[in-house]
Amino acid sequence: MSSITLKNIKKIYPISPDEVKSKKKKKQKDTAPAEGFVPNLQITDEGVVAVQDFNLEIKDKEFVVLVGPSGCGKSTTLRMIAGLEEITSGELYIGDVYSNVIAPRDRNIAMVFQNYSLYPHMTVYDNMAFSLKLAKLPKDEIDKKVREAAKTLEITQILDRLPKALSGGQRQRVAIGRAIVRSPQVILMDEPLSNLDAKLRGQMRSEIIKLRQKINTTFVYVTHDQVEAMTLGDRIVVMKDGFIQQVGTPQEVFNHPVNTFVAGFIGTPQINFFHHVPMHKKDGEYYITIQGREIRLDDRYQSVLKEKNTPDKEVIVGIRPVHVEMSEEGFTGKIEVSEMMGSEVHLHVNMSGDDIVAVIPTANLDLDLVRIGKDFTFSFNPKLLHVFDAETEENLI
Repeated sequence: MSSITLKNIKKIYPISPDEVKSKKKKKQKDTAPAEGFVPNLQITDEGVVAVQDFNLEIKDKEFVVLVGPSGCGKSTTLRMIAGLEEITSGELYIGDVYSNVIAPRDRNIAMVFQNYSLYPHMTVYDNMAFSLKLAKLPKDEIDKKVREAAKTLEITQILDRLPKALSGGQRQRVAIGRAIVRSPQVILMDEPLSNLDAKLRGQMRSEIIKLRQKINTTFVYVTHDQVEAMTLGDRIVVMKDGFIQQVGTPQEVFNHPVNTFVAGFIGTPQINFFHHVPMHKKDGEYYITIQGREIRLDDRYQSVLKEKNTPDKEVIVGIRPVHVEMSEEGFTGKIEVSEMMGSEVHLHVNMSGDDIVAVIPTANLDLDLVRIGKDFTFSFNPKLLHVFDAETEENLI
């Protein structure tokens, strides 16, 4: 079994009392933070809390992606699973084995790093074979495992080359090959594609998906790129300031974000927000008013709000750019930016001070209508709106 269980995991980086006072003072004054210091992380008398109250069950052979902005604790969590970072408190189980104190080499885990970490003086073959030689496997078994992994990753033709003679994509394949050749229980990947250009990233995402189907093991993947998270993960774990914000399938997180942070982080282009929107009850139904237009909330919200007898309040309303539709009636603004993407055009529309992004398919579209400076009229289906409490920023359903 290669399941992973994390219970109440916490990671604190100890610092001296003087540093605690200094950092707290800097944070309170809201001045520029010290180099390497992430201002949103909690500072306690024990030190800087990088990960807190982290609870997650990763199933056997599941592909889970930890995603979030820089400094949110995702790489620290991965390194605690690997044993490269000590767990301050909480329990880690790999399979059914309590693993907090097990040495990294004994966890049967392989890790793929952002910078490849290949031995520059060794050929591709020797890089991939190195861990097997340390394990003192027979030469013929080592050769079989290396060549099988190379065939899977389509790098058989470069086995005799040194890393300096390889492209970024080839180096990343070698790093992955070095990981899978050991047949580990779990493969951990820490932003493995961030050093590649956009085209190579797309290709390598496809390769990782194919690889997962071939080797059928448990993957834990860290990225700040939500496109990678959406395309690779069975489930996504969205993190912020050391806390888990939401866990779910890519579609669940996209369609039902639990708060404004998740809604804004997941999805490209970023979701549109209308702030300071009044929500009121009329004739037993709940309505919102955007730019003077009254909109009845759909039945999902009606049932929950009625059950809670929610009072009139101010809310934040979100609508994704792909759900904004060009129409003859509705809201009107002026196009300030028009980005032609081929099959679609991304419009930035100024609507009484609100910057609204719309994604409009170009098939059968008169492109003269979406030029900079033109008035743009649009609408959206109320069923696709996301409504958040203005104070807590939590989704109302």
